[in-house]
Amino acid sequence: VWPSSGMANLVNPWLTVLVVAVISGLLTYNANVMLRDYAAKAPGGPLTARNKNGILKVEAWNYLVSVCSQSFVLPTIWVAAFLNRPANWWFQGEHDLACACFSGWVIGNYIQDCKFNWADNSPLIVLHHLGSILLVLCAFGSSGWLGLSITMGFTYEVGSLLCGLVDLNMAPRSSGPIAMLVTTILGMSFVIHGMVVSPPPDAAGWGAGVIAGFGGLARIQQSCAYLAEAKSE
Repeated sequence: VWPSSGMANLVNPWLTVLVVAVISGLLTYNANVMLRDYAAKAPGGPLTARNKNGILKVEAWNYLVSVCSQSFVLPTIWVAAFLNRPANWWFQGEHDLACACFSGWVIGNYIQDCKFNWADNSPLIVLHHLGSILLVLCAFGSSGWLGLSITMGFTYEVGSLLCGLVDLNMAPRSSGPIAMLVTTILGMSFVIHGMVVSPPPDAAGWGAGVIAGFGGLARIQQSCAYLAEAKSE
């Protein structure tokens, strides 16, 4: 079990997030560079395969880092946070080591993706990444909603994972958009329930809730668009 460490026991909570973000960014960025270079040296190989019936239809190597992060790293951190959860973890809780690692890992991933895919990312994707980073910062900076925020973020990532598996030809075409839609609605239901039962205790918490809500609406719209494309093919 992950060692439990309350906010006060961390030398500096924000420094912990920064260190993890730097490690996450460097690891994932360099992994993407190596995969891209290896794929370029082996044209026609499995890393350059494209799923013509996929969602984004780009070469397979583009998905490996994100899929590994979403299927192994983030679930491990979430389970550690859950197993070491304090009393009233969902609406209050403490910003422990697992929470700092989850926040830092997500931030580092989004920053490296902005840099690595700067030439290919549309303004909407960059805006999504910046909004997601701001959401994480607000959630971590709040004195409440610890369990709710980390679970909502993890739930959103599960939906994104299924979309990546579709493009890797490891899941049916319609399962990606459906999973993205279902997990988004589920994540938004956490936020709505929290607003009603135990409203955020501070401005940072409210900021996280509002950003998550608007982000969720955008994800629902995108999920429906992906699903419509799947039905038309």
